[in-house]
Amino acid sequence: MEFSLSAKNSPYSASVLGRLGAAASEDASISDLFAALNKETTPSAAEQNILSCELDDPLGEAGFAVTGRLIHQYRNRALLKVTGECFSHCRYCIYRTHEETAITEEELQEACAFLAEHGEIIEIIISGGDPLTLGDAALAHVFEEVRKVRPGMLIRLCTRSPVHSPERITRETLALFRRFRPLWLVPQINHTAEISARWAPEAQRCLLSVVDAGIPVQSDTLLLKGVNDNAASLIELFTLLVHLGIKPGYLYQPWLAKGTGHFRVTLSEGLKLYNQLKKELSDLALPEYVVELPGGGGLVNVPATRFAREGDFWKVTDASGKCWFYPV
Repeated sequence: MEFSLSAKNSPYSASVLGRLGAAASEDASISDLFAALNKETTPSAAEQNILSCELDDPLGEAGFAVTGRLIHQYRNRALLKVTGECFSHCRYCIYRTHEETAITEEELQEACAFLAEHGEIIEIIISGGDPLTLGDAALAHVFEEVRKVRPGMLIRLCTRSPVHSPERITRETLALFRRFRPLWLVPQINHTAEISARWAPEAQRCLLSVVDAGIPVQSDTLLLKGVNDNAASLIELFTLLVHLGIKPGYLYQPWLAKGTGHFRVTLSEGLKLYNQLKKELSDLALPEYVVELPGGGGLVNVPATRFAREGDFWKVTDASGKCWFYPV
């Protein structure tokens, strides 16, 4: 079975890689930075190696889908997928195919009807794909319809736009964000070079513009082998984020998406690395190290969770007595 995610890199991401590549040709010390960012979006033959533990639906979302676009796994929050399109195709992505379709009005109203009936949901996570591939008007319409049925619901907007297409977040977009507060922006940022003043000044300015607009920002980071799986890289990244006014939120253990084994560190390696971070970073800069248990086991804090070795897997037993497994 071949890995099927097509290659796509935004013009901006390609320009950042070009800067790094040109510098690396003259300064070998830059080559690691180029290799890290290049690995994120450049296809590799390693993607054809699909392991038996890898899944079509790594998070078990199908079991929590309450409509065609709305996932309700956790009691007080729900995930709304408003598009399948992305600015770039990250090679570690959990969605193995990108059906670049936006949510239809019928799908949106179906999701809103569910939200109207479930007052326990107080936060809506807008995701995709990347929601910011939609225009401002389309995005505003989604927000408006959600707020009609659930006034005051907190919106969490997940995106890679600041890294892949910072030009997308305009003054008009910032005004849109302010209009629909309470709203948090949650960018995924995996490496300092993605947002550094030297290599990606546009991305850094984009993030600062969001912070300056009064929009709270909390970042997500994936722990990726060959990209950021060393203490120095992560310390530099989380320190820079805090200096920009961004709270590092989650450091994710990689998901078991098909063809992504070359990106995964082991849980043991990840925990050892996280313990190094705890010694070097303040509570403000230290994210929470988490893993989403494959098949629908949910999000757990790795250091705080008791894992039992069972053959080639780590086993977690949840409160109901059900067992979940992650490979050693």
